Amino acid sequence: MYSTGFIKVSEVPVPVISVGNITLGGTGKTPVVEKISRKLMQAGFHPAIATRGYKRNRKGTFIVDVNKDLAEDVGDEAFMLSRKTGMPVVVGTNRADAITMGMESFRIDVALLDDGFQLKNLKKDVEILVVSGGKGKTNRNIFPLGPYREPSERIKDADMILVSKGELNGNLKHYTEGIPIFSFQYRPVYLYNLKHSLTGHYNFLKGKDILAFSGLGDNASFFNFLKELGAHVVCEMSYPDHYFYGRKDMERFSRCQDAEIIVTTEKDAVKIDPEAAPENLYYLTVEVEIEREEEMMQMIQKKLNAHIKR
Repeated sequence: MYSTGFIKVSEVPVPVISVGNITLGGTGKTPVVEKISRKLMQAGFHPAIATRGYKRNRKGTFIVDVNKDLAEDVGDEAFMLSRKTGMPVVVGTNRADAITMGMESFRIDVALLDDGFQLKNLKKDVEILVVSGGKGKTNRNIFPLGPYREPSERIKDADMILVSKGELNGNLKHYTEGIPIFSFQYRPVYLYNLKHSLTGHYNFLKGKDILAFSGLGDNASFFNFLKELGAHVVCEMSYPDHYFYGRKDMERFSRCQDAEIIVTTEKDAVKIDPEAAPENLYYLTVEVEIEREEEMMQMIQKKLNAHIKR
C-alpha cells in the first residue's frame, strides 16, 4: 500500500539516515547511531536523533531533557543517547512529527533514526542495516518461528551493512551484491561507579570476581565481553530487554557474597537509582570501532549532499 501510494509517505526538509536491524535482539544499532551522529557533528553537521522511545511511560512527541526526565519516562535508549551525545533527541511514534519538532527547536540539518529499517511512512535518504554475524546461521524464519522481523531478502534494500560479531553469514550474502559491507566491534572506554560518581579504567576488571547483569537483546554478548577483558564472571543475571530495575533487584545483587564487584551496561545503569545502588556497582561504557570508518562516512556524506542539492 505504501508502494502504490495508497498510504502516504511523509517527507521532511532535512536528509534522514536510518539505522536499524532485521532480526530480534541486540545487534548494536544504538551505539552505531551514537558513533555516526558524533562523526557527522565533527564534519560540521547539526544532527538530531529521532526514536520512538520503546517502553516509555510518557505519551506524545517530545524532546528529551536529561536534567528533568527519567529513563522510564522517555525510554532507556533515548535517555542514554541524549546524555552521551548532548545532541537533540526527539521521541515520538510518528518520526516525521518528531523530526519536525526538533527542527522547530534546534538548527538541525540531518536526522538519524534509531531503529528505522522497518519504518515505511517516512522517506529515508540513507538506509543502514546492522547485522549480527553470529546469528541467522540456520533459522531464517520470521518471528515467532525464527529471529527475523521480516523476510531476510529485505537485506538487499540497505544502502550499506554493518556487521558485528564476526562475518556476515554465507546464507545471507547473496542478498548483498553491490552493497558496501563494514564490520565493527566494541571497544571499552571506562568504568563508572554509580553510587559514588567515580570513573575508573576498565582494566580494573581484570582478575576480579564479578556479578554481571544486563537487560539487553543479547545478554550473553555482554557477559562474554567482560570475560574477554579478563573479568572472572562468577554470576550472570539476565533480564528482558529494556527491563526497569527496582530496589529488590539491588538487594538481590548485594546478597551475592562471591562477587567483589557488580557490573552492568550503561543502558541498564540509566534505569537505576544511584541512591539505591550497591556500593560496588559499576557500569561499563563502550563505543563501536568501525572498520574503514572514514570510507563509510564519505559515502554517507555523499548521499546527504545529494539530498541538499535536490
